Amino acid sequence: MRLRIIILILALVAFLSASTGGLLYYHSFKKAAFQKTEADAYSKLKLLTDHLSSYLSEHIKPVKTLSGIKEFKTALKDTNLESIYQANQILDNFTKSLDLEVSYLMDKNGITLCSSNRNAKDSFVGKDFSFRPYYKKAINGTSATYLALGTTSRKRGVYYSHPVYDESNGSILGVAIIKASVEFVETKLFPKSDHTLLFVDPDGVIFISNKEALRFKLLWKLPEEKINTIMNSKQFGNDPWAWTGFSKNNTDYVTDKNDTQYLFTSLTVANYPGWKVIKLRNLKKIEKQVSEPFVRVIGPIISSILILTGILVLILYQLGIQEITKRKKAEKELRLSEERYRHIYHKTPVMLHSIDTEGKIIRVSDHWVEVMGYKREDVIGKKLISFFTPESQKYAIDVIFPKFFSTGFCKDIPYTYAKKNGEKMDILLSGYGVRDEKGDILRSLAVSVNVTEKNRAQKDLQLAKEKLSQYSLDLEQQVKKRTAQLEKTQDSLKNLSKNIITSQEREKALVARELHDHLGQVLTALRIDAVWVEKYLARIDKNAENRAGKMRSLIDDTINDVRDMAYRLRPRVLDDLGLADALESLLSDFEKRSNVSCVFKHDGIPKINDTLATALYRIGQEAVTNSLKHSNASTITVELKNDEEGIILAIQDNGCGFEAHNNNGINGFGLEGMRERANLVGGKLDISSRLSEGTSICCKVKVKG
Repeated sequence: MRLRIIILILALVAFLSASTGGLLYYHSFKKAAFQKTEADAYSKLKLLTDHLSSYLSEHIKPVKTLSGIKEFKTALKDTNLESIYQANQILDNFTKSLDLEVSYLMDKNGITLCSSNRNAKDSFVGKDFSFRPYYKKAINGTSATYLALGTTSRKRGVYYSHPVYDESNGSILGVAIIKASVEFVETKLFPKSDHTLLFVDPDGVIFISNKEALRFKLLWKLPEEKINTIMNSKQFGNDPWAWTGFSKNNTDYVTDKNDTQYLFTSLTVANYPGWKVIKLRNLKKIEKQVSEPFVRVIGPIISSILILTGILVLILYQLGIQEITKRKKAEKELRLSEERYRHIYHKTPVMLHSIDTEGKIIRVSDHWVEVMGYKREDVIGKKLISFFTPESQKYAIDVIFPKFFSTGFCKDIPYTYAKKNGEKMDILLSGYGVRDEKGDILRSLAVSVNVTEKNRAQKDLQLAKEKLSQYSLDLEQQVKKRTAQLEKTQDSLKNLSKNIITSQEREKALVARELHDHLGQVLTALRIDAVWVEKYLARIDKNAENRAGKMRSLIDDTINDVRDMAYRLRPRVLDDLGLADALESLLSDFEKRSNVSCVFKHDGIPKINDTLATALYRIGQEAVTNSLKHSNASTITVELKNDEEGIILAIQDNGCGFEAHNNNGINGFGLEGMRERANLVGGKLDISSRLSEGTSICCKVKVKG
């Protein structure tokens, strides 16, 4: 009866203990999970803030480079069509290369002289931006970075400005400005989620957010005079800025109009004083996310534990009786085992020893004293560390002994023994603690393995590895240096080729213009005089009239030849009407001068720069010319279209074809010339041809929007 009562009490105590433990565990789990969530959120926000600062500051050095370009200083000193043209070309190339929204040049009065968007509806040319802080700082000799909404484009951006100096006297001629869009930053760093991410200015105006409805709204309620100050600055446009409805309760929480509480985390952004990245998270959702896993997983487990506790108490009682019987039998066997253990301990050829809690040796094997050169009576009772070198003694006292007597285990601890004859011996010591009924360590049982020779071999191997590593590092640096030199040479060759082709096109255009405008006019005047002479001689001398008629006919042929030469050098339709009309005119001319049917197909393509248009026109011209000369085709089809891959120019004929790996028969500009032009505009040229199956040439150029 008493045993049943004891078991019942034990079961009740176990149930109450498990219940109390479960409740305490739940609160501890909830608190720890909440703290972990907060730490993770802070780490992510810190990473976001660092990335944002990096993205917003990436064009500080490029604008300094832009301001030092010689052509800008020339345009600011002497404003003429040629200097403005040169400056605009550089701005176009700079904007395209860095994927900028716009770059422009302002004079010292704040008027925009040159701009990469000069041909757009929202062109900056002629606009006065002297009221902008980035201009005021730059014109006073200080670089500036400015976040704002464009007054003309109505697009958000980061403005970078730097003064343009006159090298002769050090005065400021004007200001170079870069504007980069923040749309990419917003999309990449502020993804859509349940949490609210904000990037706000020092007054609380929301400039970037993953919630579109919050952009250009006030995070906190501001007085009317502060709102007027923001409006007068024109930094964020002229629209009224509505209040988001958020109000601060304390440093950690904010409340919206519906009294919903949010955890508030804020970090400042480096290089942008007063600007902050703020994260708002719904408090109820966070608590629900923290508690649901515990209730779903841990709750059934605790209930099961409470039921099993009572069952285990009964089982353990029965097992206790059986254990006592077994224990008596085991004690007898233990005495026999100890006798066998002593024999094995002393006779095994391994260095074994035992120490007490004070570190004194209480037992050593025969092999231990034999290797160390001592007698057993010289060792027993002395501290083990007295046989160590000074370095090993310090390591054992400071590190290993405290850890061993706490855990009762150690493995492969490196020590150095000092033998009786003074010789040093490196060993690896492993041991475990023998405990009493209370779990306290009484003594140790340890084994020492001699690794002196092994350590020497490892040191030699490590030295060889270090030498090999140093050699590999030197070789790698030489390879990197050579690779950098080759890349630099390749870039130089590419730029040289691009400049040569550009110069050729410029010279062709100049010669074509001279042929058309000067020589054409002279020949036309000669023709008029020849016609007059022919009519005049008709009344005087028929032979002279015929001679004048032949002269007029010869002049007509020369005029046609000059027109053809000017067209082949640089068709005006390419400059006046664009690439599609130029290609159509080219094919029409080829069709008239040959028996080949030329078909031209094209879709609407976006506006492209002169360099790309010229490259595509020359590729098409050379491909069709090669087809007429070499393929014996009856039909040539040229297609110009635009898709997600960019602009595609395809030329295909039904001629005899050729082996693509052997194009020695195609001279002139040739396939390599077409590939070179495609490469210089960032495109790719694919050539497909087989004997008797015709030839297909396709040029694809990615055009950035």
